Amino acid sequence: MKEYWKETSGMKPMPLALLLALAASLPAQAQDTADAVARIVVEARGICASENGVFNADGAVTEIDLTGDGAPDALVDESLFACSPGASPYCGSGGCTLHAVIDGKSFTFQAEGWRMIDWGGRPILLIARDGGWCGGAGAQGCFEAVVWSHGDMLTVMPPVE
Repeated sequence: MKEYWKETSGMKPMPLALLLALAASLPAQAQDTADAVARIVVEARGICASENGVFNADGAVTEIDLTGDGAPDALVDESLFACSPGASPYCGSGGCTLHAVIDGKSFTFQAEGWRMIDWGGRPILLIARDGGWCGGAGAQGCFEAVVWSHGDMLTVMPPVE
């Protein structure tokens, strides 16, 4: 099945300062996404400040097309947030929060990692999860495939309530 799956090229980590500086000059949808990303980062910075830490989000924001429409969306990977000098307040034993930001709306997932793959021109977000999400034990690994369709992120997994 390898010929059906390939990693998507064109993923670009974007420096946070650049993303925030460009936000004011973006079209409305892109500006909504930049604003949502900024809110996520500001909240994380506040968590770090409450622990008297120094916050760093370098490399945590990736500009990528999650919908297949050619327009940039964003992934914010909290596993790349740092709050020194202490332990990271952003992750737990089951992974870290991953935000998929599309048109200003954030979809959140608990992730141990992620990859974008392309299946016949359709982008798929593949999320590494701990086994508890898939009916197993936490130490077991599993994966969730998520696609954008008609204004929503869809997966075979029922939404968490």
